[in-house]
Parts: sequence; C-alpha cells; structure tokens
Amino acid sequence: MARPVIGNIVFELTEACNQCCRFCYNYWRDGSSPLPPPDPGLARKTLRRLLSQASVGTLSFSGGEPMLLRNIHDLALAARFKGCHVNVLTNGTMLTEDALANFVSLGIGAIQIPILSADASVHEYLTQLPGSWAKATDALRRVASVMPNGAFAVLVITAVNAPGVPQTLEFIRGLGVRKVMVNRFNIGGMGLKHTAELVLNAATLKQAFADVEAFACKYPDMRFVSGVCTPLCMLDVNPYPHIQFSWCSTDFSRRPVAVSYKGDVRFCNHSPHVIGNIWERPIDEILTDPATVARYAEVPARCTDCPLLSRCNGGCRAASEQVYGSFAEADPILNGC
Repeated sequence: MARPVIGNIVFELTEACNQCCRFCYNYWRDGSSPLPPPDPGLARKTLRRLLSQASVGTLSFSGGEPMLLRNIHDLALAARFKGCHVNVLTNGTMLTEDALANFVSLGIGAIQIPILSADASVHEYLTQLPGSWAKATDALRRVASVMPNGAFAVLVITAVNAPGVPQTLEFIRGLGVRKVMVNRFNIGGMGLKHTAELVLNAATLKQAFADVEAFACKYPDMRFVSGVCTPLCMLDVNPYPHIQFSWCSTDFSRRPVAVSYKGDVRFCNHSPHVIGNIWERPIDEILTDPATVARYAEVPARCTDCPLLSRCNGGCRAASEQVYGSFAEADPILNGC
C-alpha cells in the first residue's frame, strides 16, 4: 500500500538549545522548567516511524538546536535514503567544518543560520550567548562558500535590531550569501517575556520592510522571502514587490507540519497544541481527523467580513494559540501584545 504524501515537515530533533534567544518562539522555551537533554535514540526511532508512515517531500531538521544531536548526520542519511529533500535550521554556533562537509556529502538542500545584526553586541544581546555572532557568521560564510544555492541567512526583525537592517543586509551580502529570510518577531515562547521590548509597531515594521525592499532593488541577484505571516490589515505587501511573502494555509496538505522527536504532531513549529502522536496512530489519520480539521477551520471574529481573509487568514494564528490559548483569535501582533 502506497504511503500518503506529505509535502513539508519540520522535524524537531530536541528541545534543548545552547542559546536562549529573547525572541525564541518555541512554546516550551518559556523558562518555566528545565529542558530535557537530547535523546538521539528516540529521535532516530521516531524518524524511522515517521518515514514508514508517509512519503515526505521536504524534511527540515530543527529544534531547539539540532546540532546538539550527535547522530544528526545519520538521521539526514536515513531521510535522504527515503527520498526526502533535507534542510537544517541551526544557530550555526556548533557547525564545525567536518559537520558541514558531511552535510554537503549527503546532499543537504539548505542550511539556515540567523544573523541578527552587523553589530556583534546587538546579535548577542538577542541570543544571550557571548561569542555567538562570530561563530554564526563564520559558519554562514563557510556554508555560502560550499553551498551557494543552499545558504540562507535568517534575519529576525525586532524593535531592537530594526534600525540596523540596511547594515545587516550589507554584512550578510559580504558573507557571500544571496538568499535571506526576513521574518518579523513572532510572539511566543521566550518572546512572551520580552514582547514589550521586541514587538514591532506598524510604522517600524513597514520601515524595516522598506529597507529590505530598497536593498533588494539595489542587488537584484539576491532573493528575499518572509516566512512569518503578518496580517494584511497591518502590513500591505504591495509596496515590497521584491520580497516573497507567504501566509499560512489551514489545509494540512499545503503547509509545513511539525513533528517532535517524541512523535507529537502540531499544526506548525510555532503552535503549542498537540493534535496527535505518530506512536499512537499514523500521521495521515492525525492530519485528517475531523475534529482537527474543524479546529483549524475556525475564523477570527474580527476577520469574518474582511476581503483579505482568504490571503492572510488572520496572520499567525499559532501565535494566538500561545498568547490566547485559541486558534480562533487573530494574530496577537494586531493588539501589540
């Protein structure tokens, strides 16, 4: 019997991380309890089970910090043998030359590393890890030199680093990187503690994307994507034609799904709500469960009559799950919280 096809899965290898980013959206990273250490054995078993239940198009290894897994290359090899396109989402501080060489030999498609500022002090203020800027920038430079089409810088724009966006983009370009993901701060996880300091008001958000747009016009050989959906009533994207914006579909066949190393399945890697576990039933049954489909079909009351609803879907509703405990509310950035 043919396995069901799932286009995109974010596989969270661990909850642990060597950084404590002020903007971190991981729902478990709220400081309320110690994080469990990596469990390479369980991650291997869960990945094997996942790939036995579904044919996965793209598998992105995330965390936490995925490089904490000593067997990450074995996991990548297993996924590649199953025909998966594999990406690695890392903070870059642990990406050694040998680790990168192994990824290249395995045909890894992309490696994403956050570069938050051209100023080391700003970057490390946000990551709360001294020395992280030098390690991340060195890692991304090396990735760009051997994987020019697979090197992605990730710029998380907050109220703290927004004024330096032009300088940060110039710095990223100087590393040899030509692909940049520009994501505005999305409320959740550790970020809940720092929202007042980090959240962007409409004017700052628009100016930051105007800076990105101007840079994109100046350097047409670069590609810019924005992966955090922002309500269109707050950010009209028409003035930024050189930035590829995306919005989250509630159709599981058209969106990235999160699966943890324990087998928990969630709407996305921002959502705290577990909709099932692949050790208890197959992922296809979990994603097609009528109760789950109904939960994610809810529409925020404030968006019901909005002509833009079909495009933006009320922004990041997973952030609403973290802030309000409900998917039926619009993105909390609209309330500045």
